[in-house]
Amino acid sequence: MKTFSITILAILTTWSGALLAQEPEAPPPPAAIDVPVKVEPNVEEKTPPAVGEKMEQKAGGKPVTPVEEKKEAVKDLPVKFKGDVRYRHETIDTDTDDANHRHRIRLRFGAFAKISEQLEFGFQIASGAGDPVSTNQTLAPAFTKKPLIMDLAYFEYKPLEGLSIVGGKMKNPLFRPGDSQLVWDSDLTPEGLSLSFERKISSARVFATGVVFWNADRKDDEDDAHILGGVGGVEMKFGEFRVTAAGALYNYTKMIGMAPLYDDDAFGNTLDADSLYVNDYNIIDVGLELGGKLAKLPFAVFGQFVQNLAADEEKTAFLAGFSFGEAKKAHGWRLFYNFRKLERDAVFGTFSDSDFIGGGTGGSGHIMGAEFAFTPNMLLGLIVQKSVIDDADETDYTRVQLDLSVKF
Repeated sequence: MKTFSITILAILTTWSGALLAQEPEAPPPPAAIDVPVKVEPNVEEKTPPAVGEKMEQKAGGKPVTPVEEKKEAVKDLPVKFKGDVRYRHETIDTDTDDANHRHRIRLRFGAFAKISEQLEFGFQIASGAGDPVSTNQTLAPAFTKKPLIMDLAYFEYKPLEGLSIVGGKMKNPLFRPGDSQLVWDSDLTPEGLSLSFERKISSARVFATGVVFWNADRKDDEDDAHILGGVGGVEMKFGEFRVTAAGALYNYTKMIGMAPLYDDDAFGNTLDADSLYVNDYNIIDVGLELGGKLAKLPFAVFGQFVQNLAADEEKTAFLAGFSFGEAKKAHGWRLFYNFRKLERDAVFGTFSDSDFIGGGTGGSGHIMGAEFAFTPNMLLGLIVQKSVIDDADETDYTRVQLDLSVKF
């Protein structure tokens, strides 16, 4: 029996081996398509990308990984940073008070980007506590910390050549002859929307800007206040000279019978017994500027006339001045001067020059100054103001400002 079992096991083993030997072979792989391969001699073996990375071909044939792409994208971001810091010593003297001496600083720092050929944005912070026409901070008392505020936050969209739409808290888009601050302080950053258009026709440039600014967001049954306005003008060139003429209309809505908009102060504008505005402000603004070069130095002569059509009296303002030289390069210099007369209700006082007669309207006087550039980024400036405030005493007002500014 034992011999029979061994015989059966041997037969089964032999039979299974035969079956395995007769199993068909796997079909051969399909023939590869003949593709010419270029073999480069002495080419070093390249390190394969990390797991999860995909090699992509860069211009010029060099492969790059996603990590390298991200580094390049950061390097090529279209964001530019710029800003400035100014240190000022200031003296203010009037007939009625002792002279006030103070030290002040101003800081501005912003990021500006050209996202595409049609779209840009800007953002800027500045020193200050929210004053619409000043970013100065007085150095006192007791080394207190100084606040920062949002000074700019806007986009600019250019759907067509010469056409620009700006929204947000923006740089002032309105024409100011000779950088005049008669109507708009230079530090004012209005809020709302603007639409600007310009086109060159031969040797002339035609431009126009329309604005809708939000002036007050009132509650309950009180209407919001806006500034609806527009300016149009033309700039013409005559050899080395250019002449720019422009006219504007600004309509301040829902102002009469309302309280002052900022700090409970009308800044010279007329109020009634209940401290409410007596007038609306529908302002005509006409400006003219002649510029060019004399003895290879830039110069400008300019004038401006303003009238409030909604007021019966104290409704007119004018300014005339010049500047000569340029303080943008090392050792460059500039001189400037202007005279202005600003009646109480000619302009909206909250937005007018914050330095003239202490801010606001109701006065006349002279402003003169000089600038010298130590380097393209460091500027020394001196401004002297001799004015008269339009009050019962005809108060003399003197203001001297010595500035050292560094920009970056």
